Amino acid sequence: MNVWNVVRYEVRRAVARRKVITLVLITVFFEVGSYVLLTQAHGPRFDRVLVPLKPYLWLLGVLLPQSLLIHFIAISIASGSMAEEYEQGTVDFFLTKPIGRGEFLLGKFLGGFLLLVSVYALMVVLALSLSFLLFGTQRELNYLPEVVGTVVFSSLTFFTISFLVGELSRRSSISFLASSSFLVGSLIVSILVVFLSQLVGMTSLEYVTLYLPTWGASQLPFIVSSAIPGVYLIVEALSLFPLGFGSAMQAIASILVYSSVASAIALYSFARRDVPKRVY
Repeated sequence: MNVWNVVRYEVRRAVARRKVITLVLITVFFEVGSYVLLTQAHGPRFDRVLVPLKPYLWLLGVLLPQSLLIHFIAISIASGSMAEEYEQGTVDFFLTKPIGRGEFLLGKFLGGFLLLVSVYALMVVLALSLSFLLFGTQRELNYLPEVVGTVVFSSLTFFTISFLVGELSRRSSISFLASSSFLVGSLIVSILVVFLSQLVGMTSLEYVTLYLPTWGASQLPFIVSSAIPGVYLIVEALSLFPLGFGSAMQAIASILVYSSVASAIALYSFARRDVPKRVY
């Protein structure tokens, strides 16, 4: 058994547990609903804003999941990746095969992340199809690979954090709740800090949010997208944080630090801790 066998097993396991089907249904509803709502909204003021943006509405569907949905999907996939193996007692079985613990962990990680990327790829395909179908020819599509790449890279933060919590807790429900709470809690703290800084006129306080995981994980694609001509209103409307502070390099550094630390701890835990036949 090698790493890629574990990758294929991880994807098949998720499909068998209908996790993929659920995520695909959520994705289709989310993307289609967003574009249908735009076609139903009318009015002089709304039309003045929407008409100039029609050639760039592909970006709406590509970036909209980045606000929160992509991170919750990452948590949903990663939280059960290792935890469910402990709950079902299959970890002990796999480690009797000719595969090292590091290889097994890497295969589980890559399989789950491949699933996440596949779900997001479906969102991108839907966004492109619906924007062309409902709003005509789209422009600035040369930026699409860069934007998609930053969204995928950004999703690493909470994917690895949730993967770590699943390994440490060995309970899928605890892992999902703890990781989701961490995401929401970090976001609430960030919003409160930004609000307080604007309330008291101390904009320097906003830079505290740069050290929280939600900033780098959510803002990198928006920082990159803000350079696309004609789309600033879309980016500003979707961004959870005010645009204009923090750089792409700072966001990349944040993602790398959180992802690397979480991955290293997960590897150390799996390599050092006893593996029970089953967790009850």
